[in-house]
Amino acid sequence: MAVVSAQQAYQMLGNASLWEVAHECHAILDVAAVPHAIVGGVAVCLHGYQRNTVDLDLLVASASAVPIRLALEAAGYQWSEETAEFRSRSGIAVQFLTAAERAGAGSEARLPDPADKTVIIYLEGLPVLTLAKLIESKIACGEGSLRRTHKDFADVVELIAKHDLGSAFARHLHKSLRKSFKQLVVQSRDTG
Repeated sequence: MAVVSAQQAYQMLGNASLWEVAHECHAILDVAAVPHAIVGGVAVCLHGYQRNTVDLDLLVASASAVPIRLALEAAGYQWSEETAEFRSRSGIAVQFLTAAERAGAGSEARLPDPADKTVIIYLEGLPVLTLAKLIESKIACGEGSLRRTHKDFADVVELIAKHDLGSAFARHLHKSLRKSFKQLVVQSRDTG
């Protein structure tokens, strides 16, 4: 079976503009010297589980708000006060999560600082949270919101299966999330 890149997946899904926006935002923020990392659905796809999404989620430091706004507006992105997100010229939403905030409502786990090189990996030319940090954020977010539980936990189950992760991988996660991860490992193995 041929390995499909995230870029190929988005082209097949008819969502090549999202892929282009991801690369464009990375280039803009890189030139502006703003540390950032891709999270959310695009990160899940970059880590090997090909699924579609409608927006780009970026992790940044709170001190980067002004440079981000200046850089993206100069590149033609429009800020929406109503939705608290930028929109690309093609209409793709670009949303931001802030380092040090809770990874999910009520979670003990915090979102990492994208300036910390140990939590970032480059996949297909883009800075992405490491697999452990992505799984951690997905579990925390899923535990914190019933509306997100099924999607976030499904992403984690698929990443577990894709990377053949076992319960021992839990040691890489925040201690408050390890039990949930181990339960998802068991569920990912359940074929009944």
